[in-house]
Amino acid sequence: MAGDDDRLSALGDDLLRRILYYAPAREAASTSVLSRRWGSLWRSTGAVNLAVRVHDDRSHFSYSDPRREEAEEAFFSRRDAFVLAAKAALAAAAAAGDDARVTRLTLCVEADRDEEVNMFIHGDRDWRRADRDVVGAVFSHPAASRVEELRVAAVDTFRDLFPDEVRGYIGIYRLASLPWETLRVLDLTNCFELAPPPAAAASLRLASLRLRRCSVRLRDLQALMDGAPELAAVHLESVFFVMAPPASDDITTTSAEPTVVHLRCRSATALVLTLCGQGEEYGQEHGDGNWAIEIDAPRLRSFRYKGVLRRFVLRRSSAPETMAVERVNLHFLKERRSYHEHLDKQQRRDEDDVARLLFWQFVHNFTSAKTLKLNVTNLNFIAVKGEARRAELLCVLHNVERLELEAVHDPTGKIAAVAIANLLRCCPIVHDLRLKLTTVPFDSFKDSTYGREFLEWKDRSGYDKSVNCFMDHRSKRTIAIPMDDDNGDRYDEVSDIRGLSGRSFTCLQSSLRRVALQFRLVKSDNCFGVRLIKFFAENAMVLKEICVDSGNRRLCEHMNLNVEKWISPTKACLKCKNLTEGLWEFSRIPTGSLHSATDLGQSTTGFTILPLRR
Repeated sequence: MAGDDDRLSALGDDLLRRILYYAPAREAASTSVLSRRWGSLWRSTGAVNLAVRVHDDRSHFSYSDPRREEAEEAFFSRRDAFVLAAKAALAAAAAAGDDARVTRLTLCVEADRDEEVNMFIHGDRDWRRADRDVVGAVFSHPAASRVEELRVAAVDTFRDLFPDEVRGYIGIYRLASLPWETLRVLDLTNCFELAPPPAAAASLRLASLRLRRCSVRLRDLQALMDGAPELAAVHLESVFFVMAPPASDDITTTSAEPTVVHLRCRSATALVLTLCGQGEEYGQEHGDGNWAIEIDAPRLRSFRYKGVLRRFVLRRSSAPETMAVERVNLHFLKERRSYHEHLDKQQRRDEDDVARLLFWQFVHNFTSAKTLKLNVTNLNFIAVKGEARRAELLCVLHNVERLELEAVHDPTGKIAAVAIANLLRCCPIVHDLRLKLTTVPFDSFKDSTYGREFLEWKDRSGYDKSVNCFMDHRSKRTIAIPMDDDNGDRYDEVSDIRGLSGRSFTCLQSSLRRVALQFRLVKSDNCFGVRLIKFFAENAMVLKEICVDSGNRRLCEHMNLNVEKWISPTKACLKCKNLTEGLWEFSRIPTGSLHSATDLGQSTTGFTILPLRR
């Protein structure tokens, strides 16, 4: 905006209402001071978005300190003021006009600890009457009786740091009733009881369901999905399925088999199932990880799973409405063990065999996928040796065009080579392959500030050296950037990969056109990432592009400038072009400073070889 030119007010009312539709209620109401026109706009959006960040200062004072009582009074005063403001916002939205009604209602209570969130929602000045219900107080307002989009979140930011499968009851608030007649979008976080729609209710209009860190009875969840013929998107994240007694039809269990959780999602086209757990309603509160999943979803097109390897069955039929699952994202975690639980060599081998069997049985459910993303903590899951064993476990993924693998591998790369070979064998028409490999164990942890200044200096200096070398050779037709580092280690002598080199794969002969690799360059002439680049350059006959992220910015020490000599002259040749014509291309560093953990983690620099002309 220049001078007094108010271009925002020049926008139409419908567009401004759409902008204010997503604004928090306090900020939306504050626009009333701009003009009389703005005063009516925020009330007529049909949305009320309530949000509060909870701060409980009582923990700073001992119980005998009089300031603790003052902090407690201030805490509950802020809570009471928030409830009054929420009701006022709902009343204002409902009174905006004859046809006015609230169609979108969101409530977000956020704190660092769940104790603070729980105290805000249920606490009272008299601890003997700690049965308040802020969520119920807001939703009991008449203006909330016919909402179409409902989002409620009680967010404990601390628990988000531990992404494991849930093993017990979770949740802070309950919802005794919901406007099922009008509801189309339901998004709940930290709800411990979700009342199902009445049995006599007409067909529900619900189209999207998202539950995060919730406890829900499986039979109630199933009743909800069965009664919603338009429910296309189901997102279940860290949901604890409360099971009925074993005699119920909800579960199938014997002394020899794990509990099986059955989910019918007859109308769902997108299903997310991540970090979920289960346990009995009348019995032990905490469940275990030994359970299986059966999904009945004939219209499913997209599926994402995150959790430990377990038995999984996707029920399909030959009915006309049955669709092919095209997008699949599988993230398999390693089941955590007690520090006192140790396995000998044979036990570890047996455990790997079971995991390998479960992995390939899981993948067998998605032979129609066009995009397959795999994230594994142990490449032993994928590596299958021996023709007989491969014939028994592997499946052909006829339609996979894009394959992504993110995995932890051993420094030698022996198991990784077998795993990659298995995937190439299973995907005969893949044309886009992306591999993100690391040797860092999945459960390793360093504080976000670890070595920050040193790493920033090292990262920046390495990048500067690479760019200087690159610019010095821009005008030369023969590239001669030195291939050794400061310690004399060289990267121009690269060995083959046992298990990959010398083998023939259909995709390498006819379909693989793009390869993207991300790995940490190590000071060894047998760096697995370097050897992979050599393998694909030599064997992928229709390859057009290779993208490399070496995990640091010292690209002058990378193997990328040897790709042209790795392409066999008997098969094809790579035309050398002047660097100004774009054969080699550095990705650029963001101009901003690296002062956050996110920036530091994303400060790697890639290298693209484009195109490969044969």
